[in-house]
Amino acid sequence: MIKYVVGVEIHVKRVEVAIIDLESKQIVPGTNVQTAINAMESAENLLSCWTDAINESLKIHGSEVSHIGIAVPGPFDYDKGIFLIQNLQKFDALYQMNIKELLSERLNIPKENIRTANNSPCFLHGEVLHGAAKGYNNVLGFILSSGFGSARYTDGVATDADLWKVHFKNSIANDYLDIKWISQRYKEFTGMDVTELSELTKLAKTDDGIGQLVFGEYGENFATFLAQYASLYDSDLVLVGGYTDAWGQFLQHVKDRMEDRRIKVPIKQAVLGDAAILIGAACQWI
Repeated sequence: MIKYVVGVEIHVKRVEVAIIDLESKQIVPGTNVQTAINAMESAENLLSCWTDAINESLKIHGSEVSHIGIAVPGPFDYDKGIFLIQNLQKFDALYQMNIKELLSERLNIPKENIRTANNSPCFLHGEVLHGAAKGYNNVLGFILSSGFGSARYTDGVATDADLWKVHFKNSIANDYLDIKWISQRYKEFTGMDVTELSELTKLAKTDDGIGQLVFGEYGENFATFLAQYASLYDSDLVLVGGYTDAWGQFLQHVKDRMEDRRIKVPIKQAVLGDAAILIGAACQWI
């Protein structure tokens, strides 16, 4: 039985690594390593940064760990380990590269010992195993961070729900639920070009109500969308995660709208933060 696994989260702004104890399904204390990255850097720089972070975490842990679970955004071939992201202003240099092979060479471990999955199901799996969704069997999860992600947990398995591309209103869900919608709407009102979710949330707390108005509109969009899919999947829990302060701007509005529609599914906020993704990534080896 595998005792320890390296959990890795590849994010557009950072890479985070920790050693995960598969028995307790928790991070081994002190093994967290987080390094800032620029997702538009060269392939060599990105791979070196990821490798250095993994090696640093392994050095802290002090014992041999030969299995790795990686959470990585898509588009991506998760079975083969190949980046398919192109023209999205992130990881362009890695297009069609096989990171399982490249990391196995750098870390001197078999490529078969590296597994990859989307960030969203990793987040949800971690929260089911050891967080706010523990004890639930049919969970619909959403993560709002650098983008809008969705996942489902059923029959003991977390999968990417891919709801970003479903039809919604006059387009697809992503056009109304991604943070780009919040940023663009705020710009329409104020003329300010603010792309960071954390900054938009801060502005909503301090401006003259424009930010609250924008988040309120976003909450209305999300409530309409959620009502459809929580009912379709007959979920016994909706779990939301990512940037907690952002959800705080509109989540109560969403709950109120769900009550108005007599949809009684509970809605909880995640509690593990980034640890959920690391745990979920590593627990691909369970």
